[in-house]
Amino acid sequence: MAATAGNPWGWFLGCLIFGVTGSRASGAGGQIVNGEDCSPHSQPWQAALFLDKEFFCAGVLVHPQWVLSAAHCFQDSYTVGLGLHGLEAHQEPGSRVVEATLSIRHPEYNKPFLANDLMLIRLNEFVSESDTIRNISVASLCPSAGDSCLVSGWGLLAGGRLPTVLQCANVSVVAEQECSERYGPVYHHSMLCAGGGLDGKDSCNGDSGGPLICNGSLQGLVSFGQAQCGQVGVPGVYTNLCKFTDWIEKTIQAPAAMAAGWRDGSWGELL
Repeated sequence: MAATAGNPWGWFLGCLIFGVTGSRASGAGGQIVNGEDCSPHSQPWQAALFLDKEFFCAGVLVHPQWVLSAAHCFQDSYTVGLGLHGLEAHQEPGSRVVEATLSIRHPEYNKPFLANDLMLIRLNEFVSESDTIRNISVASLCPSAGDSCLVSGWGLLAGGRLPTVLQCANVSVVAEQECSERYGPVYHHSMLCAGGGLDGKDSCNGDSGGPLICNGSLQGLVSFGQAQCGQVGVPGVYTNLCKFTDWIEKTIQAPAAMAAGWRDGSWGELL
């Protein structure tokens, strides 16, 4: 959740109630912990969300006109950067900046607290596939414990600086029972855990909405974790997208005229 935009209550309320959770949107420090520079344009589905020219969340291109992100990153409108390695679109050949004025949160977002953390953002125009921009399919099968996955993002560096380029880290999926035991009162079946290994690799603040890629498909979106990122034995929490393939597909296929009338994400009676 963005501390500078959107709904800042989630991160603070989570800490107050449970003493464990922190959202992973920008404004609170941290980074892709113990990761490394991604190979340029190796994650061509990665999107950057800007509000008033400030980066605040990530997203994933899953269709020529739709980006998936975390629901806690919701805004009324977005500027979406695609094909970026750094965050300066005007300096990167092959990058695109596209406006978006419609986003649809999952109708069960935050029911219960922190659950079903995903939304779809409809770009105002279609984008063409290129060497630097490409959509990725959403995983139809749920992951297994031990699966090796890659998380990427532009989360804030220690001291409050943004990284120069996109960061990548390999993390392993954690067993559902271990995830449930670690996050107890906030755990929900819409979540999956990854990371927490001895190498301390983890997503962190500023990475919200970014991709977790497993076996060549989009398996998860960065959602939340403990306020101190990269702790051994403490995995990060991701939205488990294999549970939402029907909702994603139906939302994308719905007529644009119908979509325009449902900006609050309340699509239950339609879908």
